Amino acid sequence: MTYRTYRSFAAPLLGAVGLSLAAPVLAQQTDPGNDIVVEGERTDRREVLRTTRDITQRPGSDSEPVPRFQREICPGVWGLAPDNAQLVIDRIYDNAERAGIAINEEEGCGANIWVIVVDDPAATYAQLREENEFLVQDLSDLDKRLVERQEGPVRAWNITSTRNREGQAIASGADVAATMALSRSGSVGEPNNPVSQMSRLHSAVRLDLEMSVMLIQRSAIGEVDAFALADYATMRLLAHTEPPERENVSDTVLTLFSPDAEPGQPDRLTAFDRGYLRAVYDSTATRPYRLALRNVRRNMERELQMEIEAEQ
Repeated sequence: MTYRTYRSFAAPLLGAVGLSLAAPVLAQQTDPGNDIVVEGERTDRREVLRTTRDITQRPGSDSEPVPRFQREICPGVWGLAPDNAQLVIDRIYDNAERAGIAINEEEGCGANIWVIVVDDPAATYAQLREENEFLVQDLSDLDKRLVERQEGPVRAWNITSTRNREGQAIASGADVAATMALSRSGSVGEPNNPVSQMSRLHSAVRLDLEMSVMLIQRSAIGEVDAFALADYATMRLLAHTEPPERENVSDTVLTLFSPDAEPGQPDRLTAFDRGYLRAVYDSTATRPYRLALRNVRRNMERELQMEIEAEQ
């Protein structure tokens, strides 16, 4: 893993929007004569399962795979000063590498993950739809309506494609009807997906994240630092997730900008968040939803153990 140096740490603020810097955490000296015992934190199986189900935008059935990026990710940030934007980009890269997600760090790479700071996310989204901008062009009608229903200072969405196991795009949803109409006219053949293997452990298709977009209200980030914004974006954009609606869920950064969230919400990726991302990307691309996310708790416990060892 490549660790990046954040040269702007010494600055007190990050630009005109009031996005403050993440302060470095310095190790404190301890008395070598005192033994330190750190006990591990137990995870509640039901709570982890409940949270996993709550934040995952559910597929049509449990046999469908979990959407994820197959191409290297390249974050883009709009609406922040260049130094601020670079901090967010670098943090997302670091989070992705830790989760086992391929990244593209070439200068000028085509962004497929967007963090966009605006004054009014709802109005901006409506304008994007009206002008049929590339950020929303490939959203289904259902997904467009679901984004409209989102509340609070954030609007986020993922654009997905349906592909066979080899990565070839296949028709899905409204595209199937259009392709069938063309096939009846003799213009094209009927849509099909030849499958050489059938298994309960794997779907015949995979769902690729092609692009993820997050609009966030400028006034909402005045009290958070660059790492908080990047960590929240990581969970909204690298997986097909949404903030939890239930109470009594595992700690997750996804509650940071929830409209009814109480003060003191996590502002960093939690052990649950890292365990969730690792489960999504450790699994095979065609693994059904019900199987792909069953290792979240085990991954979470590993993350907690790593945190304990780092403190000793």
